[in-house]
Amino acid sequence: MERWRSWGMGRRPIQIWYAAILVLLATLLGSFLVAQETAPRPPQTGLLASTPEPVYSNNTNDPWNRIFYFLFSRRIETRVSEEFSEGAPFVDGVSTRTFERNEIGDRAIDPLYPSQIVDMGRRLVLTEPGYPGFTKALHEALDESVPRSTVARALMQSDLWGAHDILFVPFPAADEKELGERRLATLDLISRLIRKIALTPAEIKSLPNNYSAAVQRHAFPDVFGKDSGWIEVLGFHPRAHDSVAGFRRTARVFLKPAQVQRDMKEFLNGLPQRAESDPIGGLDGVALVTQLLLIDTEGKLHPTTLTSEAQVRMFENSDESRSKPNDGRFKTNDGTLKRTSLQVCEISRKLFVREPGSGGLVPEDDSMPAYDQGYGFGEGQAVNQGPDASILVETPIQVTLRTRCAECHGDFDADKHICDCAPSA
Repeated sequence: MERWRSWGMGRRPIQIWYAAILVLLATLLGSFLVAQETAPRPPQTGLLASTPEPVYSNNTNDPWNRIFYFLFSRRIETRVSEEFSEGAPFVDGVSTRTFERNEIGDRAIDPLYPSQIVDMGRRLVLTEPGYPGFTKALHEALDESVPRSTVARALMQSDLWGAHDILFVPFPAADEKELGERRLATLDLISRLIRKIALTPAEIKSLPNNYSAAVQRHAFPDVFGKDSGWIEVLGFHPRAHDSVAGFRRTARVFLKPAQVQRDMKEFLNGLPQRAESDPIGGLDGVALVTQLLLIDTEGKLHPTTLTSEAQVRMFENSDESRSKPNDGRFKTNDGTLKRTSLQVCEISRKLFVREPGSGGLVPEDDSMPAYDQGYGFGEGQAVNQGPDASILVETPIQVTLRTRCAECHGDFDADKHICDCAPSA
């Protein structure tokens, strides 16, 4: 693998292509597109939260806690779907009122949100009052001699890497003239801190497999177990989850065949052909386990055993003769009714740093609130107002976790009794 040239990260994005076997081979790319001249108008969202949270230590003034605060903590104005009755009245399934939500950000999301459609997230740390506070915290973290655990350093490096790639993209010309100097100065500070807290190759190898804690504590399936019946799908690249993350982490896909397969290669190759007519034919479950990549002290990239998020869908047989709308059941080609059960867990840095044995993975119920619109967190939907008007970004909408997952992977269809649960990464 290629070493970073003098760790000069501040002038180019840290983005990697990979080939997955059980490890990744990675090389650096410079493939970010320059921002368009016309920026979307942001919704009323993205204000900094009131105070830092004690994530990396009990001291809220800890520079690491303040860095986390600027990267992740937000007050977001949102609407809610009719899945949440307290949001009434509704029009077209969405509340007419807006609600303010305080997001600590201690979960499996990228920093500096919202940043996919609007660039408000990164503007917060490059304008007043965020810029002086953020850069001061970075300087203090660079100067400190406080020992940090390998887990804490790994998690912070991953977040800083994400912030680096987001800040790397220039603003439109007029804004770049105003903010470009600050943007480059902040990139330099982040690059230096990434290098300072980097783990040695031996330290990376010593990191725990925190998914095993989710197996023991929260009854997640042991997808890595040799005799568990789960198999990892090593093809189907590139994968959307990896691409959206800038290839800073890897999404590993696992399947659990309903029966032992004589020819696993033939079975896997046949899945895409069967997906349209029988999405889960021959499967008892699918799982997606997202794990972090890290940069070592020599500037080389490594896969890790640190899971930041896991999603599992199990398909349960049912003897009922017909399915009911919205109950998660669907009918396969052979007429068998099945029901999908969803398990999701996300990383909590605070929990993982304080209690390493916990694995830091917190289970989430499928009825929990989640933001609509795919992979973005707290993002609104862009609406084109016509050729003579700028793009408007609507207020984010909260739906249930199950609904958000179903937008990409499918769910119960009351008319066809079909669930598009084919493996998708």
